[in-house]
Amino acid sequence: TKLLQIASLPFQYLGVPVFKSKPKDFHLQPLADKVKSKLSSWKASLLSIAGRVQLVKSVVQGMLIHCISIYNWPASIIKDIEKWIRNFIWSGHVNKKKLVTVAWKNVCKPYSEGDLGLSSLSCLNEAANMKLCWDLLHSEDFWAVLLRIRVLRHRRATDYHVSSSIWNTIKHQYSNIIKSLCYD
Repeated sequence: TKLLQIASLPFQYLGVPVFKSKPKDFHLQPLADKVKSKLSSWKASLLSIAGRVQLVKSVVQGMLIHCISIYNWPASIIKDIEKWIRNFIWSGHVNKKKLVTVAWKNVCKPYSEGDLGLSSLSCLNEAANMKLCWDLLHSEDFWAVLLRIRVLRHRRATDYHVSSSIWNTIKHQYSNIIKSLCYD
């Protein structure tokens, strides 16, 4: 019996799209559409704003966390998802905008600072990408060793083009991490 099946790119693995190039809108749009569909299916009129916030934090951000920690998402998709989340929280409908006097960046602050404690998807994406980069440099996991051999020479990123969706994500943060490293 065959345990592994050979597939061609692109394909889905554990709900995450796997592809060869830099992440583009069309790679991640199906996930964004799932988020919109999920938000649209809830009966928000029966929920308080606190209930809507809790749904977004536990379900929507939970749906995205694995994929958002692997790829550097296009800003346009993050902007769309945050717009849908914002509309859902304030008006109860994904496509219905409501005038609100609180800036979204303030809503995405922690409870301790007096706001709703939602995570900004762009900040979450950037932080997860930095962690991925850190793991590349310091982890002995198979993926990290393999990618280091492929793209790094003496802790310097290769100048030639490497066709890898993961490397395209990491190289955005690589120079920031290298500049900030300090070994004792």
